Amino acid sequence: MKKVSIHKRNEFVRGADGYSLLAKRAMNAIYWAYQKHGLYSHSSIPISFSTLRQLMHLETTNAYVDLLKEALLELKRPIELNNFYHPVMEVTYRWYATSFINDVGFRKSDNGDWVADIEVPNLIKYIMQQPGNFTMLELVPYLNRFRTKYAMKLYEYLKSFSGYGYLEVSQAHMMRLLGLSETSKYRYMSDLTSLLDRQLAEIASKSDLSGVRLVKSKSLRRSRLFRIVLNPSSSRKVAQKDAQEALEGIINRF
Repeated sequence: MKKVSIHKRNEFVRGADGYSLLAKRAMNAIYWAYQKHGLYSHSSIPISFSTLRQLMHLETTNAYVDLLKEALLELKRPIELNNFYHPVMEVTYRWYATSFINDVGFRKSDNGDWVADIEVPNLIKYIMQQPGNFTMLELVPYLNRFRTKYAMKLYEYLKSFSGYGYLEVSQAHMMRLLGLSETSKYRYMSDLTSLLDRQLAEIASKSDLSGVRLVKSKSLRRSRLFRIVLNPSSSRKVAQKDAQEALEGIINRF
């Protein structure tokens, strides 16, 4: 596959999550399969092992079956949504729980190929189909090249603001976005800064966000703010308040 793109809803792109790198790739592969074939009315869809291996960058490992299982099992874990507006029930829930997939099973197809039958909840499929409010992401060649879950999450998040010159995010917001707990070694500003430096350097070298970088200053550090340059040619700014609302609007934490 030379180039594979998806239009991913910003509820998923900007939401906080604690998924592993492979689970994130599996989510995007499932998203791609539904979007490409438009099978939203089906209770479950089959995705071939060969397709999953390509989209999850597992072509060179012989242990891919176990890795597929681990990634898909992660996607069955509950997702907790705070202040969630249910688009079908038209009700706002203070707390709501669902998962990205309901059921999954491996079987041989009639032509002898192995496939994964995957069932996605109706609510997730409904959100996938809503017009507007999405970010275009390229699984191949960009997303699948990242080595860590942090780089992959940051890339998706930053792409959703790529029309702006820079983004300001608080330390607390960044930790929630990356799924870091208060006991994480990255709870300190200096350690989190080092983590972001590494991830942004990887994003700049491996993706279309080649100008992305972290701005460092004493005033930003004292305010516990991160300023990330996205598009040096643009003067538009995404304020901390707007970024915070993007995080809390739908998916608050996984």
